[in-house]
Amino acid sequence: MTKLTTDFLFIDRDCATFSAKYPSSYCQNPDNASSIRHYHQTVLSDAAVSNKTLSIAQIGFGIGMELMSLWQLSLTKNQKTLLSIFEPNPINSAELGFLHQHLDKQDPFYELALVLQQACIAKISGCQRLVLAKGLFTVDLYFGSLLENCQGIPNAEKMLISNWHCLPHTITSQYIDQYLSEKLLWQMGRLSEDTANIHYFDSASDNDNATSFKQLNLLASRSGFGVNNIFNQKSECQPDTQKHDSIALQERQALRRSTDSHYAYCLSPCSEHHQSSDDTIAIIGGGIAAAHLALSLIERGQSVTIYCKDNQLADGASGNKQGAIYPLLTPDNNLMSQYFQQAFLFSRRRLQQLTALGHQIDHQFCGVLQTGFDERSDARLNKIMLGQQWPKEIAFSVNAEQANQLAKIDINKNGFYYPWAGWICPFEFAQAAIAHATSVAEKNGCKLIIKLNTKINSLERVNSLERVNSPERVNSLEHDIDLTQDGKVPSQSAYWQLNASHDNEQHDSFRHGKVVIASGAQLTDFKQTKLLQVTGFRGQVSHIPSQGELAQLDTVICAHGYLTPSNNQRHCVGASYVKSPDNVDYSPTEQLENAQKMHQSFPERNWLCDIDVSAASARVGVRMVTRDHCPMMGLAPNVEAIYAQYNQQPLEQHQHSPASRKFWQQHQAPSYDNLFILGGLGSRGLSSGPLAAEALAAMICNHTPPLSYEMLAMLNPNRMWLRKLLKGKALS
Repeated sequence: MTKLTTDFLFIDRDCATFSAKYPSSYCQNPDNASSIRHYHQTVLSDAAVSNKTLSIAQIGFGIGMELMSLWQLSLTKNQKTLLSIFEPNPINSAELGFLHQHLDKQDPFYELALVLQQACIAKISGCQRLVLAKGLFTVDLYFGSLLENCQGIPNAEKMLISNWHCLPHTITSQYIDQYLSEKLLWQMGRLSEDTANIHYFDSASDNDNATSFKQLNLLASRSGFGVNNIFNQKSECQPDTQKHDSIALQERQALRRSTDSHYAYCLSPCSEHHQSSDDTIAIIGGGIAAAHLALSLIERGQSVTIYCKDNQLADGASGNKQGAIYPLLTPDNNLMSQYFQQAFLFSRRRLQQLTALGHQIDHQFCGVLQTGFDERSDARLNKIMLGQQWPKEIAFSVNAEQANQLAKIDINKNGFYYPWAGWICPFEFAQAAIAHATSVAEKNGCKLIIKLNTKINSLERVNSLERVNSPERVNSLEHDIDLTQDGKVPSQSAYWQLNASHDNEQHDSFRHGKVVIASGAQLTDFKQTKLLQVTGFRGQVSHIPSQGELAQLDTVICAHGYLTPSNNQRHCVGASYVKSPDNVDYSPTEQLENAQKMHQSFPERNWLCDIDVSAASARVGVRMVTRDHCPMMGLAPNVEAIYAQYNQQPLEQHQHSPASRKFWQQHQAPSYDNLFILGGLGSRGLSSGPLAAEALAAMICNHTPPLSYEMLAMLNPNRMWLRKLLKGKALS
């Protein structure tokens, strides 16, 4: 069953308000529209000549017309494009709905406006990535502080911005005074190519505009930009666009080095190696994380080989029939809470993309209703509800009567409702991602290889000149760490050897320059990952028949456990939570406990009598959980080398001093070269996994990730040790 509800319900600003407050340079008159198209055609042609992904940016969102103009032309020219838009005043999809409603069906932007309206854009800070046109056109929406958003974007050598476009309302003295500071222009320069220009659009010539243009020119020239008037290429205020101040460009480079130095501990750079034409990126695992990583890599033209120990993909913790998808919020809306909002929305968009292409994924965006189940949980939920003014498309409070109306059964409790949330069939989500990746690979000239029934038992670092299947393997390079080089393993001529076994007891070896361990419950099975601070928790999900009042349930309810609406005449209820399990066998005890959790959460409700677990129908999986409930994504840390460096002179003499904290911050932490981790998704892998995969794929390809420096640090697999070192605390 696939049921998609219409849930763009929250409109704060109408069409007239938008048109007045956020004027579109595209819509002011036909001449302007023609000039915008000419500008976009020019930058697209330049990118086509250089045969690279076009990366451009825009200040101001307007009503989305400029975005759709570039989108349409990118499709026409088949040009891969990343458009980054910075807007201090957030907008949601509902407020974009008027754009679609006011376009004629014959308008060339009509279908694009419909996709944009359905893209689950929320009024949240940070980056919201929209992957459109099968990965050909990507939009990063940055809402909130222009300066803070620009400061947070990691340097990406292969995705420097070539052009900036300022919408008309951003070229006023008031806007420039409030937002376009010299500090912001330097951050824009850090993210830009040396030859990048700032383009504005205004045909007026009154004194106020003339003053504004002079302000913009002064700020831009100081930070190494040229400035162009799109409307009037012969404008007197247009400087020589070929002239870029060499001193300013040197200062930009120094700013990049300084920024990378400040966040060196959490960066996960890929070292170059001599890649052969048949070399692919290896992914160990076959669940949600592995499938979506493969898709994100293939969208970037990278060939991938997946090694899955099972006879089918998504047969581990991703094999459940229904899984709840909703963001993890905190009262203070901390960094983790912000990540889960961005990730949840990205997962929704991925699912919409895949289903629109015809892939079968059972799901229902029916909302999630969260309630407490005892005094402590009630208090915590109240803190979350009252802690922030949450965007209504993310979550809002409901009273007992509203909860009953939403659920269609008696809840009789106040709660927190997530209107864009719901449930997804995880294994179909993973399989659809792989199916789509296969078709994209053919288009992008790369390949996706899937090796089932192939268990990777160990990893070894070998010299590329050695015979891969030679019994005399070279010693692993991780034993030859040069700690004077920040613990980094040399890699110029080294590969990873994957030693595998099959069901028929046959053994084999494979060689890859880059490897990602995304193997779920087997994440810590390798000597390079055995010390990762992540723990397996067994979860049994019970399958119960849809009957009586329970059959009317129309939203996912989460309290002490969760309960889903029916799919194919069956509900899911669960799940158990058993630390470090020794088996994944069916448990009658856990089956009863799942039912009892609903009784504890909603005592004396008539529909509880319809929860029947007697058929002993259930599924058991192991999810890997981190102490801070965040996924792990980044280079595999060399923990032994971290400890060795921690005890090494001269660090041991001032280990808990400011000098030591500065050292750990400004040096890349010891790690295994070109060996990456993607795991620890816990019980919210549907929400957190696809965005973590997208970010890792971007980092592997040296592209701009949809996460800030701070978020990369929060997800880095080395964080448990580095947090202590950066605070001057002892390692136990």
